[in-house]
Amino acid sequence: MHALEVFDPSGATEITKLHAARLGGLDGKTIALLSDDMWQSHRMLPLLKERLEACYPDITVIPETEFPMGSRAIDADEVAEMMAARGVDGVIVGNAS
Repeated sequence: MHALEVFDPSGATEITKLHAARLGGLDGKTIALLSDDMWQSHRMLPLLKERLEACYPDITVIPETEFPMGSRAIDADEVAEMMAARGVDGVIVGNAS
């Protein structure tokens, strides 16, 4: 006889690692843009930078061109160290379609 094992997806998941706290606002913050270099991010991220700077005059947005690009390249400890060295308060990792 064959047996079929079914998992119930409605159960709870144990949270073992929390995300960083959300920023209270963007005024006076330094935000870095990172590109996974997919789906027209070279068009979307500069537009996002422009819009953020228009909405928040005291924001500093570091463009994606100042960091490594690509999914593998941005998934490195060195990139996190670059962010810390630049005093980044938040990061937007982007792609668009």
